[in-house]
Amino acid sequence: MNEQVQELVDVTRETLGLTSHQLKRYHFFRETNHFNETIYIMNMEWSPNNSEAPDEDINATGTAVVDVNFHTQEVRRIVFVQDVNTADNSVYPSSAAKEHVIEWIEEMTELTFGRQFLIAHEEELALSFSAAVDNIPVSPTGTIEVAFNDDGELILFSVDGVFPNEEQIEWEPFALTPDKYEPVAKEQCQLLQLPDQEQEKWLPIYGIGEVFITNDAERTITFSLGAGRNSFVAEDKILRWDEPLEGELEQKEIDFSPEVTLDTVLQKEPHPDTIPLTNAEVEACEKEVLRFMRLVYPNDSSERKLTGIYLQNGYVIAEIKHAEDEVKRALDIKIKLVIERDTLTAMNYIDQDRLFQAFNHFGNADEVVVSQEDAFDKLREHLEVDPVYVYDSERERYIMCGKLDCAYGVNAVTGEVVALNAL
Repeated sequence: MNEQVQELVDVTRETLGLTSHQLKRYHFFRETNHFNETIYIMNMEWSPNNSEAPDEDINATGTAVVDVNFHTQEVRRIVFVQDVNTADNSVYPSSAAKEHVIEWIEEMTELTFGRQFLIAHEEELALSFSAAVDNIPVSPTGTIEVAFNDDGELILFSVDGVFPNEEQIEWEPFALTPDKYEPVAKEQCQLLQLPDQEQEKWLPIYGIGEVFITNDAERTITFSLGAGRNSFVAEDKILRWDEPLEGELEQKEIDFSPEVTLDTVLQKEPHPDTIPLTNAEVEACEKEVLRFMRLVYPNDSSERKLTGIYLQNGYVIAEIKHAEDEVKRALDIKIKLVIERDTLTAMNYIDQDRLFQAFNHFGNADEVVVSQEDAFDKLREHLEVDPVYVYDSERERYIMCGKLDCAYGVNAVTGEVVALNAL
């Protein structure tokens, strides 16, 4: 076994009380964080001594599945199979004292409760935490989860996401008042069509989209979640052509697996998604998207538009949405085209239109009667704006913002204020 691997195995065994376990399997994975840095994870499966599994590929009850940051030795995740903790429980907290659980998390993560993470949700046998700065939430957030079995023994510990330190924060008091944020909220008040399952028809609803408002109310920062947020190149190009192309797309198998070899880990090779798309690559992808559309959707000229290009596990993903169909745009129905980065040619695609087929029989929405201004007046009292430190890619720092949210909408036909989660 490689010397560095052996060291990490020994540290993990000692730290997590796995002295009566044997290392059954291990793998290496590569991922990126919000700062576009490459993280290498060693995944280990520790079986209790003398345990038996019904199949070689199935872990025995009590097996500890562990993820550790290879280069920092930080434990990222522990899961005990079938909720049976077979480790030395003297190194773990029990569910009996929440304070001891928090102290153990601080020791494991080197984070400080209150200053860097807060309780987000608690149950009798589970606790969830989220990243914070002096009791103020951050976005994108980090999460910590712990869970216990009926005997009060820890069976889950996981750490995901970002927990900023004080050096990454631009400190300032929260200053957003209604006179500052209401004009922004009014701009965010938009008419959507949502499916009404009971009446089996489309329902026009005014709602206010979630967004972050900077502390001076001069600009907004959109929520950036999911794969590709660091590499995303926004587009807004209607796809038009005069003639279709003959032939078919040669679809190829795609491998999104993040697993890598030990050599890649030791050489600290950067994740391919951390290498930005060049202008030349973006232009080539735009042309390839058009070729794909002419080939696969020959009759859809001017009906679709390219809305974005980003990287995912070494592939280029192009998002293609409906240009005019308000309902499909509201539901975010799109085509995801997978492009091979080395050759910049289309490999495969996913068309979410088939998800929309469940609503094909729905009736059209009734004519809108309520104006946007009247709808906003009704929603004004339901606005929520809470302080959040948001990562600003322009400054590469976390800045004070207000998170604009509204749990209600207005029926554009009747004028009734409705809870959105009830629709």
